[in-house]
Amino acid sequence: MILKKSVPLSSKPLVLCVITLLWCSVQMGYGQEEENQEKVEEQEEEITLEEQRKLTIQYGIDSQLLELIAQLEDENNEDFFPDLKEVFTTTSNTKIQTAVVGFFDAQEKDSLIEEVFEKLKDYDNLDGQVVIEFIKYIENYQSDEITELLFEIIEDPRAEVASAAIKAIGISEKKHYAEQLLELYEDQQFRDALKPPLITALGELKSEVAFELLNNLVKDDDESKSVRWRACQALGKIGGEEAFKTVSTLLNENDPILRSYAIHSLGYFDQEGVVDILIDALRDSMWRVRVQAAEALGRKGATEALDVLKYKAKYDPDVRNVRLTAVKAIGKLQVPEGYKFLRELYSNPQAPLGLRTASIKILVEENFEASIDAVTTVFEEEWDKDKSYILDYTCKMLSTKEAPNSQLEPLYKRMLNHPSHINLLYYGLRGVRLNKISSLKSEVEDLTADNVSSGVQSLAKSVLSEL
Repeated sequence: MILKKSVPLSSKPLVLCVITLLWCSVQMGYGQEEENQEKVEEQEEEITLEEQRKLTIQYGIDSQLLELIAQLEDENNEDFFPDLKEVFTTTSNTKIQTAVVGFFDAQEKDSLIEEVFEKLKDYDNLDGQVVIEFIKYIENYQSDEITELLFEIIEDPRAEVASAAIKAIGISEKKHYAEQLLELYEDQQFRDALKPPLITALGELKSEVAFELLNNLVKDDDESKSVRWRACQALGKIGGEEAFKTVSTLLNENDPILRSYAIHSLGYFDQEGVVDILIDALRDSMWRVRVQAAEALGRKGATEALDVLKYKAKYDPDVRNVRLTAVKAIGKLQVPEGYKFLRELYSNPQAPLGLRTASIKILVEENFEASIDAVTTVFEEEWDKDKSYILDYTCKMLSTKEAPNSQLEPLYKRMLNHPSHINLLYYGLRGVRLNKISSLKSEVEDLTADNVSSGVQSLAKSVLSEL
């Protein structure tokens, strides 16, 4: 028989008391843990958008960082340049490096030159596309040291890398380098594949010492088409009466590509009758020729071509290329009648979407005050549609516009109160932040509520901190 050890009756209340205390302690521990968790979650909720982004830059995986860089570029946001510069110097991830360089390039910031230059010195051990992206950035800030490195890169066996280096030398605006390029061209060992970009570079340098070579190449029917095309274009950049005569002889060539290069080239000349030649080229059956003619007329600011450009923008059979180029050319003329035409085109729901978006981009950037009524009309017509790309694009353009508050406040207010299009909330918040419209503070506060998406909440809190 097993004897059970009994507990004296007098000690049972003590045991129960201990058990009760232990149980309460455990429960208090759980309660404290839950309270601590709530505090952590509350702290996470209170983190600002800027802090989130800084953390992403510091610790995020490459896809998160690439997405963030795209967002910053879309916002024209320059707040994180120091953080991104630090990432560029420390990471070995080439996707991130090229994305950062591309962002700095798009924002025209030169604060990454030294870092890119140092990495570019090791070009032969870098991926070709990485080298090209580095060159695209650094080509706009050339010192003699940088240009000499570019001449060295021309020897790279990768043709696309060498071509990028040649192109960069061309936009250096340093004419004395034209002689070195000519020496390369005349070298028997120089690769034929690199001759077209080298010819283009000679034109960009506007070097008279290259005229004789270029003039002979254009006239040589036995020369390759790509070389003749580029030589024709280069003559236009160099200019002069002799070059004008040579290029004019190409207008009746059977090769439509050569004709298009000739028209593009003529757009750089100021000789009498050039505008008439360009207007006449808008009749050419080859769409490339018409595109070059329209672009050249806009570049020259040829207001006498407004009527024909309006016709082309409305009726040319090529919508994607010719009509779009005509719209952009009309904007470059910068005349009231041209802006009026663009407002009508933008407001026309039957017009091709690409032409409407091109029109509103021009109007927001160059003729906004006179175009507010047209924008308001489109808001009214498109507001209740489930999907409206023209409304979305209009709001995107407005989010980047700096203008007096009285002009933009009602438009941003509508964006902040759209019931379903989340993009419009983002655009409205960005616009309010850009223009510091404190009168919309209550609307921004409404977007920090729990029933609003976390992304909008974060941006709204960030905007509030800046108002």
